[in-house]
Amino acid sequence: MLIRPLNHPVDLPDLIILFDRCVLHDGRPSLSEHKYASLLAEPMCGDGFVAREDGDLIGYVHLLESKRPGTYELEVMVHPVQRGRPEEPLLRAAIERVRDYGGETVVAWVYLAGGEQPLEKLGFSLQRTLHQMRVPLPTPNPAIAGLELRAFTAGDEEAMLYVNNRAFEGHLEAGNWGLEDLRARQAYDWYDPDGIRMLWSGDELVAFCWTKQHPGRLGEIYLIAVDPDLRGRGFGRTAALEGLRHLHLRGSTEGMLYVDGANNRARQLYQGLGFVWHHSDLAFGLQL
Repeated sequence: MLIRPLNHPVDLPDLIILFDRCVLHDGRPSLSEHKYASLLAEPMCGDGFVAREDGDLIGYVHLLESKRPGTYELEVMVHPVQRGRPEEPLLRAAIERVRDYGGETVVAWVYLAGGEQPLEKLGFSLQRTLHQMRVPLPTPNPAIAGLELRAFTAGDEEAMLYVNNRAFEGHLEAGNWGLEDLRARQAYDWYDPDGIRMLWSGDELVAFCWTKQHPGRLGEIYLIAVDPDLRGRGFGRTAALEGLRHLHLRGSTEGMLYVDGANNRARQLYQGLGFVWHHSDLAFGLQL
């Protein structure tokens, strides 16, 4: 087995094939949307190592610098019939690369059962749990008395980023966004401005719910945020129900979202709307 740095133009076609094969086998991606998009970008964002055997691509680790100084995130993708073999050497190569960069922390996301084993062997420990929850659609319509409810339009960016960054202050993925972060996500092929449902009180944005339509009948609450100064007034519930209403109108029969395992308040809100646990993703950390 050969472990070597990624050669982007040479390896990318095989990586796309491997990604699709893993999705077909597992029913879900091995790389998060953001990291897969960074792999496909020209020029590529991040770094990586491939595992090849007899010329065939059998594994890959993608490494991306976090917005948190000194922190790097990684995800591993391995051919279904080769699992249990290339993970550890790929991880070791990525860890050494982070050391070369002067990084202090490595965060590794695990999306499949058993993926934690090579991480624990290398000294990683569980840091975060992200639960996916689902609910049958339709759900009750939102109560919007006194609010204006409309879709995102050009010119809403500043208000949206203001609410988002206040709601997700200190959050590794969703916090500290600039206009370029918003634009990058608006460039995804699934993006639809009508899918960003915004709640206004006069000229003040109080909350928004960004939805994503998946293939088939699954719809996702991709991002939901409420101005922290206005919490406790039911705006989160209203925004969530509006997002679910929109998804159902677009053909979804099941709603889905992710919630941090430590966010009991949000989890209780979603349970009150009928959401139930579906599966969990795990983040493991290593201090260098």
